[in-house]
Amino acid sequence: MPVKFILFDISPKLVSAWNESFPNLVSKDVLENITIKGASLEDLNMPFDTVVSPANSFGRLDGSFDQVLSDWIAPEDDNDALTHAAQAVLYARWRGYAPAGTCTLVPLGKTKCANNKLGVRHVALCPTMRIPESVRWHKEVVYNCVWSLLVEIDNHNEAIAEDSEGAARRGLREIETVAMTGLATGVGRVPVDMCARQMALAFAHYYEAKAKPEKWGALQWTDIINLPSDAPTTRGT
Repeated sequence: MPVKFILFDISPKLVSAWNESFPNLVSKDVLENITIKGASLEDLNMPFDTVVSPANSFGRLDGSFDQVLSDWIAPEDDNDALTHAAQAVLYARWRGYAPAGTCTLVPLGKTKCANNKLGVRHVALCPTMRIPESVRWHKEVVYNCVWSLLVEIDNHNEAIAEDSEGAARRGLREIETVAMTGLATGVGRVPVDMCARQMALAFAHYYEAKAKPEKWGALQWTDIINLPSDAPTTRGT
């Protein structure tokens, strides 16, 4: 089964930009698995097993939307529990510093956050910035985060499919539905139209790469420069 995505945000302008960019840039078969909603996390009312954190590189989940996630996922008597779970994984993989544009899955099953109010099994850390600050200058950080997210999800699901018994012993399951807000549109100051376009471009290019491994496994400069003709470049926008 293909992974489903829920794009949600409380910004009407971002939701409108998503509704413009995704149908224009993303193929219909991919769009069938993407839902766009104008809603807060509290009002989403849709099941999902993974939620994206537009984190900072150090995994401190104590500000803006990351604080909202901590409030929903961490136990009431330990609001820092999600930060501790995230930083433990970041240290094991990145020695504590995940570069902006990467994605790291944080499994919650064996942490204090296992039985959380959202019912999520993973938080996908997608840092858009080193520390909370404007990243409007970074023309491709949103694209990079979404691409990294899609790779991480596929790698996770493929690993479980290859060793289902081992995954079951570790309490791991395939990711089925991912919820994510806009990336870097708050503190990061990325304009909503740029965010929406970069997110749509990442989906469009990634799923083309999956469908055409012979092309994307041996890209020529002409291929790179001429990526889908109806997709405007992220540079110079």
